[in-house]
Amino acid sequence: MSERLALFLLAVVAALAVLVAPWAAINRETGARSAVVLLPERVVDFTGRTDPVDLPAQGTVFVLTLVGLAGVGAGAAVRGRGRYLVWIAAGVVLVSGTLYGMNRFYAGVANARQQAFVNEVQRGLDNPRPTVDVAALEQVLAAAGERSLDENLAASADAGLVVRRLPYSNAGFGMSAFLALVVGLFAILFGLRWFPAASRAIDRLLRGAAVPAISILLALLAAAVVILALQPTPVGASVEIDGLFTYLVGRLDTLWYAYYSMFHDSLGTVNGFAESLKFSTPLIFTGLAVAFGFQAGLFNIGAPGQMVMGAIFAMLAGLYVPGPRLVVMPLAILAAALGGGLWGALPGWLKARFGANEVINTILLNFVAASVLLFILSSGNVFAAAAVRIIVVIGVFVALMIVLSLIRPVRALVARAPRVALAVGAVVLLGACIVAGLPQPGDTPVRLQMPFKVPGNEPKSQVLNAAAQLPQLPAMLGIQRAGVNLVSLDYGLLLAPVAALLALLLLPRWRAARPWSRRLPLALGVGALAYGVAWLLGWTSLPTAIPPTKLNLSFLLALLAAALVHVVLFRTRWGYELRAVGLSPRAAEYGGANIARNTVMAMAISGALAGLTATHYVLGGALEDYSLRQSIPTNDGFDGIAVALLGANQPVFIVASAFLFGVLKYGGSVLNITFPNLTREVVSMILALVVLFIAARGFLPQRLFDPRTWMGAESGPAKDDANQKRTTAAEEPT
Repeated sequence: MSERLALFLLAVVAALAVLVAPWAAINRETGARSAVVLLPERVVDFTGRTDPVDLPAQGTVFVLTLVGLAGVGAGAAVRGRGRYLVWIAAGVVLVSGTLYGMNRFYAGVANARQQAFVNEVQRGLDNPRPTVDVAALEQVLAAAGERSLDENLAASADAGLVVRRLPYSNAGFGMSAFLALVVGLFAILFGLRWFPAASRAIDRLLRGAAVPAISILLALLAAAVVILALQPTPVGASVEIDGLFTYLVGRLDTLWYAYYSMFHDSLGTVNGFAESLKFSTPLIFTGLAVAFGFQAGLFNIGAPGQMVMGAIFAMLAGLYVPGPRLVVMPLAILAAALGGGLWGALPGWLKARFGANEVINTILLNFVAASVLLFILSSGNVFAAAAVRIIVVIGVFVALMIVLSLIRPVRALVARAPRVALAVGAVVLLGACIVAGLPQPGDTPVRLQMPFKVPGNEPKSQVLNAAAQLPQLPAMLGIQRAGVNLVSLDYGLLLAPVAALLALLLLPRWRAARPWSRRLPLALGVGALAYGVAWLLGWTSLPTAIPPTKLNLSFLLALLAAALVHVVLFRTRWGYELRAVGLSPRAAEYGGANIARNTVMAMAISGALAGLTATHYVLGGALEDYSLRQSIPTNDGFDGIAVALLGANQPVFIVASAFLFGVLKYGGSVLNITFPNLTREVVSMILALVVLFIAARGFLPQRLFDPRTWMGAESGPAKDDANQKRTTAAEEPT
């Protein structure tokens, strides 16, 4: 499939959507009942009680949309480079026309809500309650047209009239408007092939994004079938769906609003965005952990156990390490990494020493770690005296083995016959346990109570010392009051570092800016320019409502960990050696790589990354408080496998895929509230399907995932130049 055919099909689908799919919704009530608008000036009311709204310029938007879609389709029929200019023009018409229409739509809805507010105030004046200040309310009514709706609502509440519900709530764009924007943006993107440099950049973009984008799209299409099967069209009590057209509009709006509610609340509100980042933070750590093992040719499926051990070590450090915050907090973070690293190094050592499969060992160690967590936080640890003696024997045996391993002659003797040494050690340990387990006179049950556990039956540890607690987002912004707080934020400080980082990543493609002596000043200049643009736009002091959230400093630690992993894997000699071991162990060993050492180190670092999730759940208080709980969500360890696969084991893409998973996880809770028949399992199904399609790419047609075939990556100026060179070479005499 060429890019021309792809854009033509997209234009046809968008044109059909303009005819039968909602363009916008003027009202969405509880229970997902909607009143939708179709171009031009067609309204389908599934609520049964929504009054019409004056929405101007719909005819103009309808004509512009059809003209733009026709231009995209006509451009697909044009041969040569002229089609790129046609696509750019058609894309600009589509995007500008849709944005213009949505701007007029939101203005019309805002006017309708303002008029509804005026009517409510007038009714309040006609029949005033004893608590209403009539004079103040009359002033509110007189100045209603000069203030925003939020200001009017606050003023009326101060006057004693609380307007709790206004019509035309949750208005937003619909499926056909979204598809028109998508087609317009794709048309502009492919139209940029007019420029040779842009054509090569588009090819690189398509090659990198093809597999995850197609996998996500296929997962959403498959989930759409389930959504339509489970959720009927929500309608009011007085509404009956009669006719195929109304039925089709209702089904399309139900499907669209299901996905809209998942993504809009996660990305369109401060609270949803913060919650999405909160869900994505542990997934960044576990995704990096799995990806680091993958790069070394290892499958670390033990992230859940490493999370638990990191949480235990972090809890112990947070409770018993004294000192100021500048000392205790870094030590607690290192303790989390140490716990996970030791639990990851164990299967790495077993593989390097005895060839034991790391998948089996890490799976089994997950159960061991879960049992340890259950043991230390249990409220009824009553043991027989023989069991206590066996535990003591095992502890003494492990300590003795550690001491013997430090003696060089003993270590050399074990190295000569490791399997025999392991068998002898196992027999000795088994015999000692049997002897210690024999009943003895005077044995009585022993009750163990861990000193760090809270009294009672609640399975949690004591609250960590304040010096070990990572600050949460409100505290980082200087907010001390509970609830929603309105603060003035400088978004330029967020935009400038992002722009500088992007400049550092993109400037090496410009030959003159490859040396660091030139890249760094240019990147700083780009960051300063971005801050200047933010200042001109007034973004350096924007009032923002900050809700209470558990998002904490560990999110920044996760981003720092991703940057460090990228540097280690792709900017250091050892990282190159590690990736060589993962690609071809024999060739790497022939080149001088130490396979055993790299295996142990890779598993230790992988486990340390998984253990750092404790900075979020324990040190960051992402659960109910700053303590270790048995309810720590270890499933994030398995979700990290999907995050690593979707991110192609690249740290930058892992951060993006973890954020997508966080958006879907939070959106699942919103989806369950909006649609009673759709639970969070729908989101779990989407995530599972994404992994399935990524893993099944070898069984699906290669053309489906290769952008050089289905998006025409071989077309454009680059191909035209190559064809010209081949023609010239063929005409030259030999």
